[in-house]
Amino acid sequence: MIVKDQIEINASKEKAWEILISPEFIRQWDELPENYSGGQLKLSSVIEWEGYSRLVVTEFVKANKLKLSMFLPRVTLDASRYDVSYQYSLSGEGDSTILSFEIGDFSTLPNAQDYYDASLTFVQTAKGKIKSLAEQSGKSRE
Repeated sequence: MIVKDQIEINASKEKAWEILISPEFIRQWDELPENYSGGQLKLSSVIEWEGYSRLVVTEFVKANKLKLSMFLPRVTLDASRYDVSYQYSLSGEGDSTILSFEIGDFSTLPNAQDYYDASLTFVQTAKGKIKSLAEQSGKSRE
């Protein structure tokens, strides 16, 4: 139960990367807690929705890969019993970038189908917003 998708972006990997790690852009394609003040994402950054979920940046390869591992305090499983993450990978060169998404694995969670369906909806919406932001950002800086 892993959501996988990708989108082509007409912007450099560096511009797309900026959209993935900068809070001012993240807020335009995803939610951040109102009290988030952690600045740009980096290795070990924590995004926490108190009592609901916590994302920790566990892989950070500049302009290539961002992985946030998710911990769910309301789930009755010990965190060692599930491995759910949001992975964003960038490939390409010049002004042609492929952004790949991999979200899950939800199979060991209670209500796995609900998590999977919500993530599928998230990716469908987020990928278009990220593409638009990266392409607009590229044009405004040229």
